[in-house]
Amino acid sequence: MRVEGKVAVVTGGAGGIGAETARVLVREGAKVVIADVVEPAGQALACEIGATFHKHDVTDEQQWQALVGGVIASHGQIDVLVNAAGIEGDLSKGGFDVPLAEWRRVLTINLDGTFLGCRTCLPKMLARGTGSIVNIASIVSGFATPTALAYGASKAAVAQLTRSFAMHGAADDKRVRCNSVHPGVIKTRMTDNIITEFGKMQNLTPEQSETAIMSVVPFKVRGTPADVANLILFLASDESAYVTGSEFQVDGGWHVINAG
Repeated sequence: MRVEGKVAVVTGGAGGIGAETARVLVREGAKVVIADVVEPAGQALACEIGATFHKHDVTDEQQWQALVGGVIASHGQIDVLVNAAGIEGDLSKGGFDVPLAEWRRVLTINLDGTFLGCRTCLPKMLARGTGSIVNIASIVSGFATPTALAYGASKAAVAQLTRSFAMHGAADDKRVRCNSVHPGVIKTRMTDNIITEFGKMQNLTPEQSETAIMSVVPFKVRGTPADVANLILFLASDESAYVTGSEFQVDGGWHVINAG
């Protein structure tokens, strides 16, 4: 029960890393609010694990105010925010000629959504003097993404945003922590799509594409959502009470080589 009694909000909690994070936090004692635009899957997961579901568009400032206000009204506090909502975008249009509308769509969800979550929850946490924000960035925030310009730029910005919010969380002797988690090739719908699209660009089958991508990763295999969720659990718990403004890679060692 490593987060017993804590109240956690998980965006993008209906699937992938967000869903596994919700499961882990509930298992370890937290009261979890799953926030996602995908209502059927989110409702089903909430019923399955004993969480609460809230249909939520992370790009809408008013919806953030309503979500946070509702959580405070129901539970009296927010201890943990996990900003896991995100998209890879249309990778068939991911190069330097990415349409402006597509660029804005990816940046709005991945970056604006994370910013709004941090900005809305931080004052509630500061009022209590404690809390933990975990932003999901990506391993690609550290190197070039010529076929996914918007996605790479958005995740690099999330990492920088995290460091800045960590400074706000430490003001006036407060202990509101803000850290970023950088997954590599994790077994999710998003990376399935990335692998398939990469294969199309290189005239490879999805199986050949995965083999080619994983050949540059020291562990050679894809990670699981649980690999990421267990790290998020640590950052959500009091075990990481002296950790803020840090980046945590969950990538099978990809970041230690010339992944670009």
